[in-house]
Amino acid sequence: MRLAVVGAGPAGLAFASKIQDADVFEEHEAVGVPRHCTSLVSAKSAEAVGIPKDVVVNKYEDLIITNLREKIYFRVKGGVYLLDRPGLEQKLAERVPKIHYGKKVVAVERGYVYTSDGGRYGPYHYVALAEGSARKLSSRYGHVVRLPGLQVDVKTATPPPGITVIYNQKISKTYFAWVVEIDRGLYRVGLADSCCVVEKLRKLVKAVNGVPVGKPFGGGVLAGPPLKRLVHGRVMALGDAAGLVKPLSGGGIVLSTLSGTEAADALLRGDPYMYERRTYPLRVRLRASFHAFAVLYGMRLVDKLLEILDGGEYTAVDYDDHLKTLVIAALTDPRAPKALGALFQYLPRYRYISHFF
Repeated sequence: MRLAVVGAGPAGLAFASKIQDADVFEEHEAVGVPRHCTSLVSAKSAEAVGIPKDVVVNKYEDLIITNLREKIYFRVKGGVYLLDRPGLEQKLAERVPKIHYGKKVVAVERGYVYTSDGGRYGPYHYVALAEGSARKLSSRYGHVVRLPGLQVDVKTATPPPGITVIYNQKISKTYFAWVVEIDRGLYRVGLADSCCVVEKLRKLVKAVNGVPVGKPFGGGVLAGPPLKRLVHGRVMALGDAAGLVKPLSGGGIVLSTLSGTEAADALLRGDPYMYERRTYPLRVRLRASFHAFAVLYGMRLVDKLLEILDGGEYTAVDYDDHLKTLVIAALTDPRAPKALGALFQYLPRYRYISHFF
């Protein structure tokens, strides 16, 4: 069986490491470039999908959620890893023998792969789209919300250690901003929003009294929802290309690795639709999280919860699921009735409320 993979990110490389003779097409001259994500993952989830420990740069247990006025404090159960994302992809690439660098795929039709230099490859029995958040080819199979994201490393002594997530409409009206301690005095600050991210990043850097170190970097941040179908004839969508991201945080490294492995296993068993069946429960959860994203961020329920739960200290049982973390915080606080009251005030105003049930 001849197989092709478009994109040498975590999803494509996880897929190709299981199916050694797959042709991987990567538009850049190396894996891991350009940098574009913060690379935070739940330690528990990272270990579950086999992310090697030697690409872990830092580990955190403290998480602060704030709007720059009120704050909620979390101790993250199991911790959170900061990964060397380029290093992770280089590690994965070592197990993949057939990567064609500098080959930008512009079309996939009837089992053939077409590249920008006029190349035509195939026919392939299946083509796995693992093109990441760009979604230039996979967009034909369904819409996924994509927000511009930008970040930069800065030197500053102002922010607290660990991870700080900022919900402030002057910095990010649609999504949120983040401040992550990389090393003593060195922080990665960034944001995603529907517009004006350059100007807003400058405001964020100024707010933390930061001095930039190096150039800003970024890319599209996906907020879901996942595609309803992952297999379309000879084409399979993996990772970000399939909308398999956490809508409330934009994270997708673990889910990309998982989807690449599941898709490869399904093909090795001769049943490509097994990939859809095995990921169905995950996609249901992600779709529910997408609607929660619309209520928490779009309707700004998160502002009300911060106001009610200000100063609270909790255990974050699942860094990968911000919705579960906030709900458990609300339910375990003496102010729970007030928080739940706010929730039930917002939900009836959400036009797609039926999707939660």
